[in-house]
Amino acid sequence: MRSTFHGLETSKRAIFTQSTALQTLGHNIANASTEGYSRQRVNMTAARPLAFPGMQRANTPGQLGTGVEYTSITRVRDNYLDLQFRRENQQLGMWDVHDQAIRAIEKIINEPSKSGLSSVMDKFWSSLEVLNRDPSLLSARIDLTGSAVNMVNTFKHMSDSLDTVEKDATSNIDAKLSQANTMITNIAQLNDIIRKIERLGDNANDYRDQRDLLMDQLSRIVDVQYAEDPNGMVSVFTGGVQVVNGDTPTLLTNNDVANINSGEIAGYKKALEEVTTVRNQLNAMVDTLVNGKVEVTLANGYTTSVDRVAKNDVEIDDGAGGRISIPAGQVIPADSKILTSVTFEVNGFNGLHELGYTLSDPAQTGIPFFATTDGSSTFSINNIQVNPEIQADTSKIAASGKYEFNSDGDPITVKGNSDIAHALAKLRDNSFTYPSGLTSMSSGTTDDYFRAVVGDLGTRANNATRNYNNQLNLADGVQMRRDSVSGVSLDEEIADMIRYQHAYNAAARNMTTIDEMLDRIINQMGLVGR
Repeated sequence: MRSTFHGLETSKRAIFTQSTALQTLGHNIANASTEGYSRQRVNMTAARPLAFPGMQRANTPGQLGTGVEYTSITRVRDNYLDLQFRRENQQLGMWDVHDQAIRAIEKIINEPSKSGLSSVMDKFWSSLEVLNRDPSLLSARIDLTGSAVNMVNTFKHMSDSLDTVEKDATSNIDAKLSQANTMITNIAQLNDIIRKIERLGDNANDYRDQRDLLMDQLSRIVDVQYAEDPNGMVSVFTGGVQVVNGDTPTLLTNNDVANINSGEIAGYKKALEEVTTVRNQLNAMVDTLVNGKVEVTLANGYTTSVDRVAKNDVEIDDGAGGRISIPAGQVIPADSKILTSVTFEVNGFNGLHELGYTLSDPAQTGIPFFATTDGSSTFSINNIQVNPEIQADTSKIAASGKYEFNSDGDPITVKGNSDIAHALAKLRDNSFTYPSGLTSMSSGTTDDYFRAVVGDLGTRANNATRNYNNQLNLADGVQMRRDSVSGVSLDEEIADMIRYQHAYNAAARNMTTIDEMLDRIINQMGLVGR
C-alpha cells in the first residue's frame, strides 16, 4: 500500500541516483588524461514496485513504481583486448630494444663510410703496395707501420664500443629486473586490497585500473601470462615462474633471465647475442688474416733461413754452380738459394712476414708483423697489435726474400728485393677459409668477408626494424580499440552530463510539486469548525 509520502521518496531516490551519476561522470572527466584509467558507469535500475507477488494483492490496480536506484558502479573494460594488448606489448618491448641495440652496433661498424674499417684496411693494403715498389724507402716503411697501427687501433676501438654495448645491455637487464620486481610486489599488494574491497560487495574500480596499468607495464618488460580467480586476485607467471600468487610476490633473479622469451629483457638478451655474433665474426676475420693457412708462391726464388718444405718441385743452388732438385714435400735445407719459383704454406700474414728478411744489420728473419697484447696465439680485435719491435724500428719490416753474406759471413738483405712485400700485398686478393656458421660466406678475401659481415648485420638490422614497426602497428591498433572501449570521451561525458542534470532538476522539481500538494492537504484543508 502506498504511503502519503510515496512521491517524496520516489523523487529522493531519483535525486540521489542522478547525483551519483553526476559525481561518477565528474570522476571520469577528471581522469580523462590519466594513464590506465577506465571509464566508469553507474548501472541504474527501476526500484522494486509496491505490489509484490503474495497471497493477497492491493486493491489499487497496477504496479506502482518506487523510482530508480543504482545497483553498482563498474568499469567499462574488455578483458580480451587487455589480453591481446599485453601479448603484443611484450613482443613490442623485445623488438624495440633489439632494434636500438643493432642500430648501435651498425654505428660502431660504420659502413659504408669514408672513415670506417674498410677505408682503414684499404690504406693498409695501399701502404703495402708502396713498400712493394721500393722496400728500402724509409717513408714507405713508416707509412706501413702507421697504417697498420691505425688499423689495429680501429679494431680495438670497435672492441671497446662493443664492450660498452654489452655492459649497457647487462646493466639494463639488472635495472629492468628491479623494475619488474617492484611492479610484481605492487600487483600482489593491490590483489589484497581488491579482495578486501570486493568481498564487501563493492567494485574496486580504481584499484583494478592501477593493477591493470602495472600489468601493461610489466608486459613491456617480461613475458606475462595471468589468470583471475573468483576473489578478483590475479596470478601472474613469467619465465616459467609464478611471480604473483594471491597477495604473495616471488621476485625475479638473474637465474630467471634465461627463461624470459619476450619483453625488454628478452630484447637485451638479443642485444648480447648480436654483440657476440659481430665480435666473433670480426675476430675470425682478424685471426684468419694473421694466422689463416695460405699458400704463397715466390716467383723470383727464395733463400731459406731454416729447413722448409715446399708444395712443389724446386731446384736449389748446390753452391758450386750446379742445381739440386728437391721433390715436393721434402725438406729444403736452411741457407738454400732456390732457383725456381716455390710455393709454401704459411700461417697468414704473420707466417708470410716471417719468411722475409729485415734491413737491419745483420739481417733477421722469423719476425711476426702482428703480436697479441696478452701473449695468446689467437688474434682478436681486442688483443691484436703491431709488433712493438717493428713500431720501434721500421727496418724490422721483412720485405725481402733474399740475402747475401758480407765479408764477415753475416747475412745482408738484398735491399732491392721485394718478394715478401709483393706477396704480402697480394694477400689482399687471397682467398682464405673462415670458420663456418659465422657468416653467409665460408671462404673469400678479407674484403669479401668484411662485406659479408656488414651485409649480414644490415639484413638482421632491417629485420629488427621491420619487426619493430609491425609490432608497433599491432600494439597501437589494439590500444586504439581498447581506448575506444575504456577511454574517456569528453563529448560523450558532456552529453551524459546534460542528461543527468536534466533528470536531477526534474526530480527536484517533482519533489517541490509533491511538497506543495502535501502542504495544501495538511496545512490548508480542514479549517471549517476551528
